[in-house]
This record gives sequence, structure tokens and C-alpha cells, in this order.
Amino acid sequence: MVRKDPIFEARTNVKLHSNRLKKEAVRAEATYKSEKAKADKAMKNREFQIARIHAGSAVREKRRQVTLKSEAARADVIINELKAAQSTRDTSRTLAMASRGLDAASKSVNLEHLVAHANNFLARSEDFKIASSAIEDVAQGVSMQEYGAEGESEVDRMMEQLADDAGVDMRRALDADRAPEAEVKEQQQQQPAEVEDGLESRLRALRALT
Repeated sequence: MVRKDPIFEARTNVKLHSNRLKKEAVRAEATYKSEKAKADKAMKNREFQIARIHAGSAVREKRRQVTLKSEAARADVIINELKAAQSTRDTSRTLAMASRGLDAASKSVNLEHLVAHANNFLARSEDFKIASSAIEDVAQGVSMQEYGAEGESEVDRMMEQLADDAGVDMRRALDADRAPEAEVKEQQQQQPAEVEDGLESRLRALRALT
């Protein structure tokens, strides 16, 4: 058999009660308006006794409407309080379950083994650091033996010198491939002379024809 939630049932019942009160308040307001209209009509017809009866009924319905609305408002407040209580209870249950889960997990963990593994990991990490440092020292020693006492700085100077030498060689190669300036000037001077000789020969040919 499924166990019912008492707080949920209480919320449901109060909610239904609040809805009934609100509906009754709406009907009371409608009755109040109707009785007031009847009293107004009787007053216009100078039926004072009838007007008084309807006026009294309208006043009672108006008071009833106010009372019903007040009770419905109280019911809504109770619903909110029940909702807050249910939320608090559910949170408490969740925390209790989490606490039990942590207790079970802590019982399954051997703290001594955990600390031992952590210390072993730290020791191995230190060993790797020492080995890495030793390898770096050996590499630096080999570099010193290859390059001499001045080390990398001497190699850097040699590389700069080689770059300078390469730059000079490249400039010389460019100068060797470049045509001499005297030859260029001579060719520039010969071109107009050749053009003039061609024109004179054509003129002589035309004169001979005439």
C-alpha cells in the first residue's frame, strides 16, 4: 500500500476549500448587485418597504462576500506555509540521504592506504624531477665540451660572421651578373646612330627614283 503524504493531502484539501470560498464570494457579489438593483427599482417606484428589504439583503451579501474573500486569503496563506514545510522536509530528507552516502563512502576508504599512495606518488614525482635535472646537467656538460668554455655565445658569434660573409658573397654575385655601365652607355649611343643611317639610305633611294 502506497503511503500518502500528509502535507500534500493537507495542501490539496486547503486548496479545494480556497477555491470553494472564492466561488462563493463571486456568487455573493452577484447577489449583492442584484439585490441592490431591486432596491433601487423599488425606491424609484416609491415602494419603500420593499426597497428596505432588498437593501438589507444586499448589505448581508456584501458582508458575506467580504468574509468569504478573507477566508480564501487565509487559506492561501496556509497553502504557502504548507508548501514551505514540504520543501523544508524534502530538503532535510535529501541531506540525510547524502549524509548516509558519505558515511558509507568514508567507511569503504582506507585512509592509511590513501596516505601511503599519496606519499608514494610524491616520492616518485621527486625522483622524476631529479632524473630530469641530471639529464639537463649532462646535456649542458656535453655542450660545454663541444663548444669550449665560452659555450653558446661563441657559436652565436660564428653564426653572425657566417651571415655577414654570405651577405658579401651575395652582393658580389649580383655585381658579377650586372652588365658594365660603359657597355650600356655605348649601346645607348649606337642605337640613334643606326636609326639615322637607315633614314639616310632611304632618302638616297627615293632621290635615285626621281
